[in-house]
Amino acid sequence: MGFGGKKSKKKSKKNKELAKTKSLPSSFDFEDDVVCRRVSCISLGTGSFTATGVLNVTKSSRNLLGGGDDATCDESPSSSYEDADVGAASRQLSPVNEVVLERVPSIFIRTADLPTMKESANSFMRLSSSDMAESDWVDHIHKPSSLPPLPSMDNDPRESWVALDDGNGNKAPLTEMAMKALVSAGLEASLDQDMWTANGPTSKILKSGDWDDTVFVSYDTQQPMPAPHARGTKGEMDVLVWSGTFSHKYYGCDLPAIRCEAIVNMSPKSLANLLVDSNRVKEYNKMSIGRDDILVLQDDEMCVTKVVCGRSKPPMLGKILQLKTLLHMEELPGGSQNGYVVASRAVSHADDAEAAVDPKVIHSEMLMGLNIIRAVESEPDRCVLINVNHLMSPMIPMFMAKKLGLSSAVNFINDIRSLC
Repeated sequence: MGFGGKKSKKKSKKNKELAKTKSLPSSFDFEDDVVCRRVSCISLGTGSFTATGVLNVTKSSRNLLGGGDDATCDESPSSSYEDADVGAASRQLSPVNEVVLERVPSIFIRTADLPTMKESANSFMRLSSSDMAESDWVDHIHKPSSLPPLPSMDNDPRESWVALDDGNGNKAPLTEMAMKALVSAGLEASLDQDMWTANGPTSKILKSGDWDDTVFVSYDTQQPMPAPHARGTKGEMDVLVWSGTFSHKYYGCDLPAIRCEAIVNMSPKSLANLLVDSNRVKEYNKMSIGRDDILVLQDDEMCVTKVVCGRSKPPMLGKILQLKTLLHMEELPGGSQNGYVVASRAVSHADDAEAAVDPKVIHSEMLMGLNIIRAVESEPDRCVLINVNHLMSPMIPMFMAKKLGLSSAVNFINDIRSLC
């Protein structure tokens, strides 16, 4: 839709002619000079949007800009003026082939620490939007950007933000690239032995050699894992725990991360379904007071991608702990017979920027959450669960973060096991 404005100063004779139009009431006093501002609304034609936010327009066959009987039509509300200047201006308009739609996404995630994100995003956009010039790519939607997506955020030139939604409840163009980059970074970190330091009890368990064929085994093997202990034996209750820090220098890098690994007597699919079902969180998290799905972007047998808001009430805190998080589940390399991965990361939501501050609520951020569910050889109702947790909470002092993280990891595993 195009808009043309024209400002004119006319004597009463000309203004009386204008009174015949819908621009001004006929009772208007034209005895004195007046300034009239006229706006015309025209139709360019019809078209449809592509997945990348481009509108392909077919120019209207009607002479909408040249006056006459066709000057007003049902394609678009319009006002016509029998004025030579408007007609001349209209004839100078160029045909429109495509228009980039300006949408307003509301949910964003950080991606600066995801090594594959930038190049994957560029490659994807070049292939999927070959008809769109790179100069027309929009920050956050078509390319990662350091610009804060919300006005309340500080500007960090090293950061890289990506929109998850397109403003209409659907995936933004780069959402799937962001999911791949998040899962890839999480899986790589979970196998980085140089990153993790085992606690005392875990070091003793590892010296026995029982876990040698299970711990830090590449996902590229694309086959079920051998169980380190038979069902019913004492060793199957082991919980192995490590702590470490991420090597990147981006947001939250100074905070400790926790890794734990254990056997769970539940099928990989059942455990994956449990973790992504917001209605079942209270079954394994006794501090939870609920988790809601804010936006579901995909939900099928092979993949789930959604934004959730979880709330818990730790007994010693006296306040509600809230995490607004992206939750993504997909199959491990090689397919469901090898297991699943459930990745999570904090999001920034436009609704939060406009909401009033509640002193009873503490907003924490899941910088990297990962649950890797590996199938066990010849035992379809068992799995090996690897949990990686990198959390930022403003109420937890740095010297306590590691200790609380280690105990929380063990409690998480045991609470899951209680459902078996």
